[in-house]
Amino acid sequence: MKTEKYLSLSLFVIFLSAGIYFLQDAISNSGRFAEGSALAGALLSALALAAVAWSIRLHLHRKALHRHLRSR
Repeated sequence: MKTEKYLSLSLFVIFLSAGIYFLQDAISNSGRFAEGSALAGALLSALALAAVAWSIRLHLHRKALHRHLRSR
């Protein structure tokens, strides 16, 4: 179960880093592909938020399972 925890957190870091890179690229270069870079950055940032939500959900499920097994 720990690998799932680390997987979701590493996905968060990867998606957020890529999203920030694309957003910074869209801001600094207002060329032909600025809108595409901004959309890609926003999409990757949203995926980073989903990865954080997944990590929190796994943590809460793990705590609930631990409480359930303790009460038996």
